[in-house]
Amino acid sequence: MTLSLFSYISALSINLPASFVGIGGVEPYVYEVLPNGAGGTIDASTGIYTSPAIFPSSPRHQYDIIQVTDADLNTATRRIMVGPPLLLLCEILQNQLGLADGRVYIWDQKIKEPQDYDLYIAVSTLYPKIFGNTNEWDGENQQSIQSTNSCDKIQIDAISRGPAAKNRKEEIIMAVNSNYCESQQELNSFYVGKIPVGSQFNNLSKIDGAAIPYRFQIDVNMQFFTKKVQSVPYFENFPTPALLVNP
Repeated sequence: MTLSLFSYISALSINLPASFVGIGGVEPYVYEVLPNGAGGTIDASTGIYTSPAIFPSSPRHQYDIIQVTDADLNTATRRIMVGPPLLLLCEILQNQLGLADGRVYIWDQKIKEPQDYDLYIAVSTLYPKIFGNTNEWDGENQQSIQSTNSCDKIQIDAISRGPAAKNRKEEIIMAVNSNYCESQQELNSFYVGKIPVGSQFNNLSKIDGAAIPYRFQIDVNMQFFTKKVQSVPYFENFPTPALLVNP
């Protein structure tokens, strides 16, 4: 049986585990993370992968490539993306709509003009808001644990030179309501609000002229949590300074 590599997880946030399993070939297997990737690690014998402690600084390093080698030195690989919630949402859309790399992207200022007649998805952040900010002292481990609770309004555009955006825009709703989306939310501590009945796509098909005939837009809300752990000195009773008086 040909050697292959399997994992239920194809995208992760930071400091999280995922299990990779070799199938076929000749045991025992040896697992490794190939260099120049996102920076995660893996247990060579169990295949338990741990994503890096910080997000990759470059889009070129958003993925780790996991390789398994069997006793006959056959190899198989599988990749895993590491990113913040906005990128994880992009990966959910790519996964559920079956789109190739580069067809779902984060839009900052200018929509990428389609070069063919198939579907593109642009995801952008509109109004990020902070709803909570905590700083708790972990006396047992002598460290500070900070967290933020944020909500972001996300705009999703389906764009195509041909009719793909018009014909497939409803699949965006299916993607954010899919079992895969729910599993990613639970694993990575973020939440995508359900698109309510009565919502409608904003038809922007004429905004760019005849060059891009189809563009449909819909908004979703995303809540996510960010945590930071620091080993820093802790002063239980911070003295209140006297008020300064100008001379």
